[in-house]
Amino acid sequence: MAAASRKYDIVVWGASSFTGMRLVEYLALNSPAGTRIAIGGRNKGKIENIRSRLAMKLPDVTTSVNGMDILIGDSLNSEQMHAVAAQTRVVASTVGPFAIYGKQLVRACVEEKTDYCDITAEMPWVRQMHYEFNDRAVRDGVHVVSLCGFDCIPADLGCYMLAQYAHKELNEPLLHVKGSITGIRGGISGGTLATITNQLGIEARQLLRKAMAFIRGESSQRGRHSSNKKRFSRWIIHYDHTLHRWQTFWLMSIVNQVTAEWAGKVLDYGPGFTYAESMSTRNLAQAILYFIGYMYGVLLMFFAFTRSIIYALRIIPRPGEGPSEEFIKTGYFSLHLEASSESRMFYGKVSGSSDPGYSETVKYLGESALCLAFDQDNNFRSGVYPPSVAMGDALIKRLRAKDCQFDIAPKPIAASPTILRQRK
Repeated sequence: MAAASRKYDIVVWGASSFTGMRLVEYLALNSPAGTRIAIGGRNKGKIENIRSRLAMKLPDVTTSVNGMDILIGDSLNSEQMHAVAAQTRVVASTVGPFAIYGKQLVRACVEEKTDYCDITAEMPWVRQMHYEFNDRAVRDGVHVVSLCGFDCIPADLGCYMLAQYAHKELNEPLLHVKGSITGIRGGISGGTLATITNQLGIEARQLLRKAMAFIRGESSQRGRHSSNKKRFSRWIIHYDHTLHRWQTFWLMSIVNQVTAEWAGKVLDYGPGFTYAESMSTRNLAQAILYFIGYMYGVLLMFFAFTRSIIYALRIIPRPGEGPSEEFIKTGYFSLHLEASSESRMFYGKVSGSSDPGYSETVKYLGESALCLAFDQDNNFRSGVYPPSVAMGDALIKRLRAKDCQFDIAPKPIAASPTILRQRK
């Protein structure tokens, strides 16, 4: 944890990006009085413009917005990233693709003993940051927390919530969780698409192997504890007898699975803990069409020629662009969780009432930064880890206070009148 004597509590790095601008707005409206916030990035003119626009948009906090200092630097320049990290207790970054622009800032934060959080879902990069910097971060008490967006807060904290319930209320290990996106509406920005494209280029073979293992039903059946009697289907398209709906491939399922199982191993949810995730559809035909659409979209974005045509026709947004404010307000998502301990089944639900990729992601990252800045206690775990490992209950408490649903019940929650653990 960075010294309280630092000039700033939080620096938003990448403030001129589509998500970064929304994060600055969120922190201006939701930070405790007196929170010292600076905003930064590469282009001073763009950041000054963002600050001016937000000051006009938010008359109730105009003074605090205008008081946000601007820090300028190149994410590829180690010296400049050290200068940024040395001034603040926490950095919240939205600058992607992180595999290209993220490493120098993470290195600087670890070496300057500054806590860090971001919204990347680039698991190969996150894994590399863990290999390179975890030992020093643990030694110096620094928290480096990636995966603080829609991917992977709902799955990560949802499984953590269920594991805590299994351990404390049932006195049993958590063996398996099956997640299903039962409803979702949201947009996508050009920056997110650029990150996805870069990820495909870096890890195409690895992603293909994971997808094929997913299709064959291999990953969730490995290491299953012998007392886990319920078999969870892992075929790419299958019928869920709990939800009574057909399931299909969900784009974020692979990174959510890896994150939840990583946290489960670190926090010892249970022997051979596994997580599986899919998306609910109305019928079999829709499940098949969704899967074909996903694969077709991936192929179009993978090849530079087809990608350039799509950009030229403005079918998809360019970096810095994103969905409209009106569309974002109509967004939502709901994640149903079916958990298995040694002797029983129980259920969880995580949901949000706004666009998951933007409003919810900004809320998750903003509350993660505030949590690192103001809520740390002996339960926090230093190192390069997912949000559940680093912040756990403290972050769930914050998100529940911001109308994020994290609930547990003995039956699927949509049909259950009895909630075992309400939002606090």
